[in-house]
Amino acid sequence: MSRKFTLLIVLILMLVAMAAGCKSGQTKLTAADNGKTIEVKAGDQIIIELEGNPSTGYNWEANNLDAGLIQQVGEPEFKSSSPGLIGSGGSITLTFEILKAGTTTLNLVYHRPWETNVAPLSTFAVTIVAK
Repeated sequence: MSRKFTLLIVLILMLVAMAAGCKSGQTKLTAADNGKTIEVKAGDQIIIELEGNPSTGYNWEANNLDAGLIQQVGEPEFKSSSPGLIGSGGSITLTFEILKAGTTTLNLVYHRPWETNVAPLSTFAVTIVAK
């Protein structure tokens, strides 16, 4: 075999191996998706990006999460819209993984966790149908 052909085979095998190692599908949602129904597969990730400002004490948090069907991956991540400005708002990203097939509603609340008997400043909900 020629050297070029061998190199081509090795490159193809590397690409196949990398593709096999990729994570399951990801569904990205924003405030525009509030109230919608989404279809996903077990193993998929749902990534939700919403406006927020943790410096005010408010943060997005899952409310009554169906832990048998979906789990949060890591902590919410904040990205400032004005990185040089202390206390500026931006976006908060939450990631969830679908554990198995089923239907549930993912409810998020934007609130100050220590305030009890106070309605959240904002809410976000999507119905998840996992196949």
